[in-house]
Amino acid sequence: MEPKEDRRVRRTRQALQNALIELIVEKGYDKITVSDLIDRADVGRSTFYSHYETKDDLLATGMREYLFDILPPIEGGEPNGGALMPARMLFEHLDENHRMYARLIGGSGIEVVHQAMHNQLYARAMEIVGTGSRPYPTDVQAAYLAGSLLSLLEWWLDNGRPHPAAEMADMYERLTASAISGLDQ
Repeated sequence: MEPKEDRRVRRTRQALQNALIELIVEKGYDKITVSDLIDRADVGRSTFYSHYETKDDLLATGMREYLFDILPPIEGGEPNGGALMPARMLFEHLDENHRMYARLIGGSGIEVVHQAMHNQLYARAMEIVGTGSRPYPTDVQAAYLAGSLLSLLEWWLDNGRPHPAAEMADMYERLTASAISGLDQ
């Protein structure tokens, strides 16, 4: 049984995350203030600052936690049902939440999201690349996998999602497979 403080902390953090998402959709990230967040979440200013340093910290933490939660575990050296990276999951997430991400594009929030996603994808790629023998350094391959997926996700959003999410994930996986198979030659 978990102590009451842990549940309260979890509820407070979730309320702040929910407030942030709602406000991003309503007003855009750059127009949100900490006062807006605490009013919407119904928490005090000191409570906000006991959990987060800034609204950027709230956004980055939320992205890291979300990505950590949705990335499937790597079991037996076979990540994501045979796919190298969780492309399908990420394209589907962005498709379902495109209004929020569209409100981030062009503002300072997209830089926070970009960095958080890059860090998580790079860490995941390091795990994946470390499971097999490859001809290039692990960190180079991980940077390639993370960077190419993130770049394609951003291009897709910036261009109004011109192809279905599942099709984009399939294209990414095919492009990556051909690049990786080319590395082995």
